[in-house]
Amino acid sequence: MELKNLILGFDFGEKESQICCYSRVEKDALSVQVRKGSIDEEFPTTLFKKPGEDRWYAADGEKREDTELLEVEHLYEICMNDRPCMIEHTAYAPGELLAVFLKTSLQAAGVIEPGLQIAGITVTTPKLTRAFVKNLRHAYELLGIPRGRAYLQEYTESFYYHTLYQKAELWSRSVGMFRFEENDVTFYSLSVNRRTKPATVSVREGKHMKLHEMAADRDKDFARLISESFENEIYSSVYLVGNGFDRSWAGNSLKLLCRNQRHVFGGNNLFAKGACFTAREKAEERSLKGYLFLGSDLVRHNVGMEMVISGSPAYYPMIQAGVNWYEAEKECELILDDTEELVFVVSDMESGKKNRYTMRLPGLPCRPSRTTRLGLKLEYDSPKNCRITVEDLGFGEMFPKSGKIWHETMGEASK
Repeated sequence: MELKNLILGFDFGEKESQICCYSRVEKDALSVQVRKGSIDEEFPTTLFKKPGEDRWYAADGEKREDTELLEVEHLYEICMNDRPCMIEHTAYAPGELLAVFLKTSLQAAGVIEPGLQIAGITVTTPKLTRAFVKNLRHAYELLGIPRGRAYLQEYTESFYYHTLYQKAELWSRSVGMFRFEENDVTFYSLSVNRRTKPATVSVREGKHMKLHEMAADRDKDFARLISESFENEIYSSVYLVGNGFDRSWAGNSLKLLCRNQRHVFGGNNLFAKGACFTAREKAEERSLKGYLFLGSDLVRHNVGMEMVISGSPAYYPMIQAGVNWYEAEKECELILDDTEELVFVVSDMESGKKNRYTMRLPGLPCRPSRTTRLGLKLEYDSPKNCRITVEDLGFGEMFPKSGKIWHETMGEASK
C-alpha cells in the first residue's frame, strides 16, 4: 500500500456508518466491507471497550465472542454535542471517542496508519453542529491527518458531489433523491443553473411522508409522494437511498419512477460515495471549478473592514462568501486610532448590497491614539451567525493588556 495514496469517504450515520475508497483503476468510489463474514456495506455506529483495558472495537466489534465488552451507547448523539462522556469512571471528550471510532473502523477496513496512508478523507453526516465540527477536527488531529487532507460535510453536499461525478447525461436536467429511513421518506431535488458563472447548484428538501406498513398501501403512498414531488418538472435521474425501499412492494411506484426514460438507481452508499468524491475533488482532481454548490451551510456574505494599511485607506477582507460556515474563520491583530468601536463592512454575495455593523467596546482602557492593540477572531456558529471575539492586547510594556475580552454575535438581522 502506497503512503498517502488513499482517498476515503466515511458516512457517519445516526445508527449505521460505512466507508468508501476511491479506485484509480475503476475511477469510482467503491464500498469497503469491514464486518467479518458479512457482505453488508454498513456497520453500526457503535463503539465497544474491553473492561479495565484501553482496548476498543468498532465495525465488527459486536460479532466478537467476548461478551463482556462495554458498549458506548448513543455515540452519534455524544459526538454531536460537547459534553464529556463517562466510561468506567473516566471522562472522555467526544472528539477522543470519535477518533477511536474512526480509527478502529478504518483498521477494520485495512487502514492501519491513517496519518501516513490517507491522501484525503471526508466525513459526511446528516447534520453538522458547531460541536461536531470541533469534535471531528479534534479526532482528525488525534489520527494525525492534517487539515488540508481532512474534510467534512452534510448529506446534501455529498449528494451534490455524487451527482456531479456521474456522467453528464444523468444530471442534464434535475436530479431527484428519495431518502428512506424505514417508514419515513423525504424527497430532495438537485438543480443546476448554467446561466451563471460559475454555474450554481442547489439542493432543495421537498415533501416528507410516513409510509404504511402494508405493501399495497405502502406502494400507493410512495406513488403519491412521487407524483406530488415531481409535479411537471423534468428529472434526468432519481436515486432511492437508505433502508425502507424494496422492489417487492413498489410495483406501481417503480413504473411511475421510470417514466419519461428517467434513470433510477437504488442503494445505501450514495452519501459515502459522495464524501469519497469530495475528498478526490479537494485533494487531487479539481474538476468542478466551474460549479458552486449553494448549500444550506454556505456563508452568503463577505465580511471585511475599512482601515489604513501602510498609510493608505484600504478594504481588508476577512470572510469570503461562498465557503461553508465551519470553514469560515479569521484571526488577526489591529491597532485602534481614536475610536472605541469596530465597524465591519458586510456585503451580500449575490446582490452586492453593503451594510455596516458596529461593535462597541465598553470599558476599553483610555490610551493615546494608536497605542491599543486588539486581537480579533471571527468564526461562525451557523451560516447566518458570525461570532466575534475581541481581546485587548495592550501595547508593549508601556501599556500592558487589561485582560478585557468582548464577545458579540453578528446575525442575519444585523445585515
